[in-house]
Amino acid sequence: MSEDHSVQGTLSLVYRLQTMDVEVFRLVADIQDAAEQIQTAVAKVSDLETRAEETMQEVANLEARRRQIDLELQDTERLLAEGKKRQKDLKHPRDIQAYLSEMEFRRDEKDRLEDEMIKNLESQDLLKKRLAEIEAERVRERESLELLKREKETENRAREEKLAALDREKVEVEQGFSQDLLKTYTRLKGSHRNGIVVARLMEGTCEACRMTLPPRTVTEVKKRQRIVTCQFCQRWLYLPERGTEGENVFQGSRVKGVSPTP
Repeated sequence: MSEDHSVQGTLSLVYRLQTMDVEVFRLVADIQDAAEQIQTAVAKVSDLETRAEETMQEVANLEARRRQIDLELQDTERLLAEGKKRQKDLKHPRDIQAYLSEMEFRRDEKDRLEDEMIKNLESQDLLKKRLAEIEAERVRERESLELLKREKETENRAREEKLAALDREKVEVEQGFSQDLLKTYTRLKGSHRNGIVVARLMEGTCEACRMTLPPRTVTEVKKRQRIVTCQFCQRWLYLPERGTEGENVFQGSRVKGVSPTP
């Protein structure tokens, strides 16, 4: 085996394994994202349930106060009626003045209670309308949650199948690695951001950091006589054969933690 083939074969193998590792990372991130989406939806339903309970308690408190107001009104009206019966028996001016003051207080109290009763009933109406809106929203969100759970469950089953297939494929690929190379790859994967060890040479630019490389570096990569490192991000530079470029491992930049940066 020539040195040229050895270097090219090594980089090709590492790049293939790296592509699978990135895909595994994406799938795991998607599964985690699905769990977070469900958790957010569950929290929203829970919040609506809490709001509904609090609103129902407010309505119950107002209803309890309405019953109390009703009793107080009955007592006030009874005292007013009894006072009118006593009026004809009053002779002394001082007693009459005390009676008039008492009746004025009772009438004011009745007016106050009636005003409070009106406001209480209005508040109950508003709260009951709000409760109906909350309940309707809760039903919608609960239905959306169940739909989301079914959707993410289906998606995650497909992801788990892909992960299992990738695990099997990785085992096959790793069999082509020497132990030293596999250890080196594992070490570099842990030291490089996003776990990217190998970056393709793309029209004179490093695929990982997107920096334009000096002509001398590009020439060295094209010779395929040794492993050349990007001077900006320190990744191994790989020049794929024509027609075998494969998927860009950086296309997953939408995934948290995977981005085309050094």
